[in-house]
Amino acid sequence: MLRMYKKLTRRTRIGLLAALLGVSAAAILTFALSIPIRSETLKARVIALLTDELESEVTIEALEGRLFPRVAVSGRGVVIRQKGRTDVPPLIAIDRFEIRGSLRELLNMPRHVAEVRLQGLKVHIPPGDEAGTAAHEKRQPSQAGGARLQHVVIDRFEAPDTVITLIPRREGKPPKVFTVHHLVMDSLGINETIPYIATLTNPVPTGEIETSGTFGPWNVAHPARTPITGKYSFANANLDTIEGLAGVLSSTGEFSGPINRIEVQGTTDTPKFQVDAGGLPVPLKTRFTAIVDGSDGDTYLRQVDATFLDTSLTARGTVVGLEGVRGRRIEVDVEMQDGRIEDLLRLAVNADKPVLLGAARLQARLVIPPERKKVIDKLQLRGQFGLSKATFTDPNVQSKLTGLSRRGQGMTDGEQAGDVLSNLKGSFVVEHAQARFSSLTFSVPGAAVQLAGRYGLRDEALDFRGHLRMQATLSQVVGGKKGFFLKALDPFFKKPGAGMVVPIKITGTRKNPKFSHDFF
Repeated sequence: MLRMYKKLTRRTRIGLLAALLGVSAAAILTFALSIPIRSETLKARVIALLTDELESEVTIEALEGRLFPRVAVSGRGVVIRQKGRTDVPPLIAIDRFEIRGSLRELLNMPRHVAEVRLQGLKVHIPPGDEAGTAAHEKRQPSQAGGARLQHVVIDRFEAPDTVITLIPRREGKPPKVFTVHHLVMDSLGINETIPYIATLTNPVPTGEIETSGTFGPWNVAHPARTPITGKYSFANANLDTIEGLAGVLSSTGEFSGPINRIEVQGTTDTPKFQVDAGGLPVPLKTRFTAIVDGSDGDTYLRQVDATFLDTSLTARGTVVGLEGVRGRRIEVDVEMQDGRIEDLLRLAVNADKPVLLGAARLQARLVIPPERKKVIDKLQLRGQFGLSKATFTDPNVQSKLTGLSRRGQGMTDGEQAGDVLSNLKGSFVVEHAQARFSSLTFSVPGAAVQLAGRYGLRDEALDFRGHLRMQATLSQVVGGKKGFFLKALDPFFKKPGAGMVVPIKITGTRKNPKFSHDFF
């Protein structure tokens, strides 16, 4: 080899030495790039970069990686906290992370990272402030991230089993926690609108939500103002997880807006919706528009149009959390102009057939406080209702009404009163599983009843007092020879606008009512 080398020309010798040096350098560089990097200096520089670019306090427990044959970096114990916000949990905490990419792609502009995978990602979304400072208001979301990170794009981002916690604005309210089983984002950039696909578990009612859409750009100064859009599918939501309700709900819809003010439009379908008061299941469908404060989970119902059987109603209200109380308070104004009393009774009473048939209207304010009780025990309802052209399905009850109408008009037993249609209206208050009626009027041709009292939603007990007003006088009602001798008493029972007024009471139960009076 030495003899052959000596025979080479000087130029050839120089070229050969250069080639050998090049190969050696390449080998040394390849070996060096493939050696794992565990430099504390490197970790400190990464922390300094992220702290500056994200305008946050950043700590990393461990960091290592290599640059060849492909860039591979891993680490653990990452914590990112908003500057000065020691009063809330860290904005982001990561148990472990892996970064994969190409050195060439990292050197180009924009810099591309092929893949980032996070394990144990925990995100705490702090509440958005009501107004914000003037300086923060002037800052645009696109200016939230640092200049250097603006040119970094993650081609594929995965974070299975992510836990997202929404920190409520009011102290004492419990946070709302979501577990995102599957989270994938493509072309993720700190100041980019990022497409995403996610599957998460909704806590109450329990069910799986599949959603896709866009997220960002991330607002570093005010995370709760970060915009989000998407479509969702909520399937097999178990209403049994809400005390006092039963059924399986499904829902689809779309949403958009900042996290702390998300506008949602959607529909729900619950084929066998049931209330624990003992009612029968009914098919319930709704169409709704609402605003959801994603920073604390409060919901503001702009309008809910609900239908079940042959009844439709409209509701507006709020579902909000209270300080120091688990659960949420529901306050809803309900209006029903075109309903059926038999549908309402089916929802409230477990019976093969409803007691009444007829058109119904209702206007009420419904409140369900966040108490650990059955819905029937904590339900609060205040309003007015009316029934028109109502008929009782029990022939015996309807027969009594026909007799009441006949006597009220002064007819004899042989005369036909015709079809008797009942009209019922009243004002009511429901609380502590009791319905109290301050004004309850009931009328058939020739007679009217005015009552006040209560009805037990659990024991179905009746306790009403009032007056029966008839068009006919006492003597006409009794009729015959007895009526002739009672004419002298007519003035004592006659009132303005009525031939006779007598006190009555209704006691017993719904299934076995007892009517008390002095004459028939």
